[in-house]
Amino acid sequence: MRTAYECRHTLEYASPSAITPRYPNAASDPRLTNTADKWRTLNRQVRDKEWNGEPVTNAERDKLATLKQALNDDKHYTPNF
Repeated sequence: MRTAYECRHTLEYASPSAITPRYPNAASDPRLTNTADKWRTLNRQVRDKEWNGEPVTNAERDKLATLKQALNDDKHYTPNF
């Protein structure tokens, strides 16, 4: 007969919820942001500012370049922290 300790530490005892992901996919995870959507939004804002003759900060341009590089590196989601 097996002890309680042996039963708890076998694969048969492992709960399926222990390995089930919290969210079914990355798109529904609120802790992640879609990089392509973020890039599109910021790109449109920068283009609109340029079209209207408004100044675009270096921070905005750097963020746009960083997002574009992430997309080129196949990083489709970024963490929200």
